Amino acid sequence: MPRRYQYWAALALALSLIRPETTWAAKGIPGSPAIINLYLNWQIKEEDLPALARWDMLVLDANQQARYPDRLRKLRQLNPSIKILAYIPSEEYATVHLTEPPEYPFAKLGARIREDWWLRDPQGNRVYFWPGQPMLDVSGASRGGEAWNAFLPRFVRDEILSSGLWDGVFLDNTFEKLSDHVKAPVDIDRDGRADAKDQTDRIWRLGMQDMLRKMRDMNPGAIIMGNGGGIYANQLNGVLYESFPSWSWAPNWKDLRDAISKNQAPSVTSINVNTNDADRPGDYRLMRYGLGSALTAGAMFSFDKGAWSHDELWWYEEYEMALGAPTGAAKIMAGASGQSVVPAVWGRSFQKGLALVNSTGATQRVQLPGVFEKLRGSQDQKTNDGALVTAVDIPAKDGLVLLRRSGPTEIRDAAFVNGSFLRVYDATGRQKQNGFFAQRTDAPSGAMILATDIDADGADDLLVGDKGKIEIKWGTGKTSSFQPFGKAYSGRLFLAAGQANRDRPKEIIVGRENKPPEVKVFSATGKELARWFAYNASFGGGVRVAIGDLEDSGLRQIVTGAGAGGGPHVKIWKTDGRPWGGGFFAFDASESGGISLASGDVDGDGKSEIVVGSGRGAVPRVRIYDGKGRLESEFAVSDKPLIGGIEVGISDVDEDGKPEILVGGLPAI
Repeated sequence: MPRRYQYWAALALALSLIRPETTWAAKGIPGSPAIINLYLNWQIKEEDLPALARWDMLVLDANQQARYPDRLRKLRQLNPSIKILAYIPSEEYATVHLTEPPEYPFAKLGARIREDWWLRDPQGNRVYFWPGQPMLDVSGASRGGEAWNAFLPRFVRDEILSSGLWDGVFLDNTFEKLSDHVKAPVDIDRDGRADAKDQTDRIWRLGMQDMLRKMRDMNPGAIIMGNGGGIYANQLNGVLYESFPSWSWAPNWKDLRDAISKNQAPSVTSINVNTNDADRPGDYRLMRYGLGSALTAGAMFSFDKGAWSHDELWWYEEYEMALGAPTGAAKIMAGASGQSVVPAVWGRSFQKGLALVNSTGATQRVQLPGVFEKLRGSQDQKTNDGALVTAVDIPAKDGLVLLRRSGPTEIRDAAFVNGSFLRVYDATGRQKQNGFFAQRTDAPSGAMILATDIDADGADDLLVGDKGKIEIKWGTGKTSSFQPFGKAYSGRLFLAAGQANRDRPKEIIVGRENKPPEVKVFSATGKELARWFAYNASFGGGVRVAIGDLEDSGLRQIVTGAGAGGGPHVKIWKTDGRPWGGGFFAFDASESGGISLASGDVDGDGKSEIVVGSGRGAVPRVRIYDGKGRLESEFAVSDKPLIGGIEVGISDVDEDGKPEILVGGLPAI
């Protein structure tokens, strides 16, 4: 950890940070890599709070509770699940803190340090590991009264965690061996003579174990993390492996996994990979090497400049990959045989992907267990090119995170034509992954299908609209069916599902492809609840339907769009068929190919947007409107007119907590 307190502030402020150029997205993505930021800058800027809140865990200087208490509270408002630890050294004290305001925790700590707590050499001089920071004796020795290793746990309880601003404490430099860090003679038993290194290390280790035991007893429920090796892993929630791998990957990684297996719950053992104090946020290879090491071991991950800084806001697209939970332990996939912890390509499978790390000194080719997809990114586009792969070449000291291919079973809450080719976009028009054929084997090709939990029992049900009939394949294995427009209608159906009244089950909203342009709302049992004409009864193009909460009120609105032969007109209704918000043309009124539409919160503002796809014969475009009919954004998916138009849907395909826009009807190229 850095020895960088206030006397390093001028240096820290003078260093300019070159951050990766990427669009920051809210963290808290289910199943994404667990990340920790050792943000030890003495200053926390108001404008940096949204960025800091994206990490799962922050380690902040303990003085921040007096310097910026409101900003610590704001971090929790921005990310209610964030964990914040107070940084405090366990065995040294920077005397510069004695000049700070007396209400600062480090000033309070310094004022209470007794002379007999300093670690000394045989001549009685203070011992230093770092200039300006004399070391404290954790052995438990004192000249009467409380020892340092008992005082610090009590101080943490009474002056740090009692503030209610922290989830725990980060103890810097929980050394196993004092002799690895202090080369000068030490008189740890205070008899005026230099002690042997093995004796010093043994006494030091016993004292540290005693301190950690008291820290746990005095602060039950707190997250306690230490910086050092795994020797104290069973007393801690986590160990930080700083500057990983500090000497050799295989033994470091083995020690890392062993520490995780011994940690008290919740385990927060982490690795910090850094650029050795060089300002290289664009060193994507090194970042991937560390991230792959962390994911395969099951550790949290930190990437920054290094021990003289630890105050970066570097962000990477891999942090937002929704991998899900691991489905097995790490195993060797190339570069070595057997399963001993040796340099090799190690891989670990997750529900939604695969993490790889090549810890050897040469490029390794890895045959993958199926077809995987590379991240389609904007940072390292040579690596993150969105390619579909069955084998990859991973350079030496590099890593790679891959996604399992999305398929039709990942599409929930969005109606689509079974067997259609779908592309996946975010709200800005960025294609998030490769397109795929959405073909379910449990429904006829060409049918309109919608997977969602209709009856609110926790299991998905499948709506199949085909030839005028709706069949419901319930999650229980049972089936039911009804014909929403009577036995005489055998045409195409358009489907949406959502809560159209105040009960828990969802209702089914149905439109038809020809006249009259009638909308009907049904209960899950097929009982008709409402019906109305969205357009003039003589209009022959039918009506598209969607449902969403356009004002974040808890109430839903039904959105309709004119079908082929009509203008690109959108109307908004209450769920009983009464007008709600008027109507608007989504594209130029002269277009007569109709539209497709969907509704969902694609921008993360808590309100559903109306996503509209252009109709037959038009250049394929997607436009996103708010509930008032105001255009928020738009993008084109091709520059050539499309005879059949496009179909749009909204579904969280990659399960990252933010729905994607699905576009069907485009060629599969």
